[in-house]
Amino acid sequence: MTTIEELKQQITIVAVAREIAQQAAEAKKQSRLQWETENASIIVFAEETDMIKEAEENRLRELTLAIFRETGEKHPAPEVNIREVEKLDYQSEKALDWAINHEIALKLDTPAFEKIVKASPETFSSFVKIGKIATATIATNIPTQVEQK
Repeated sequence: MTTIEELKQQITIVAVAREIAQQAAEAKKQSRLQWETENASIIVFAEETDMIKEAEENRLRELTLAIFRETGEKHPAPEVNIREVEKLDYQSEKALDWAINHEIALKLDTPAFEKIVKASPETFSSFVKIGKIATATIATNIPTQVEQK
């Protein structure tokens, strides 16, 4: 049988554990703030170089997509590719009506609906249009010296 004394001891243990955890969290916060202050220039440099990298990757994707649009080439260089994914364009209300009429949903299950559409698109041609979206992908590891074709 659990006694009131055991309960009170456990309450004290929890209170002490919470106090120690709070002190540790505060020490961690202070240490992080001190580190961030001491390394502010490194942090700013890392953020700026990351923004530059993102901008350059976006430019590479744009160039890759431009070549694809002009030539149809999906692999213009070993470091980049074009991936095409189907995009369904439909009105959710009509899709939900279809799902309810076919007794498969009270709410539209979009992934399931889109899978069914892709399996038999002719059934849905009155309200679903299927198109392709080209996306440029970049290899994870690109050597700093890239061979020219």
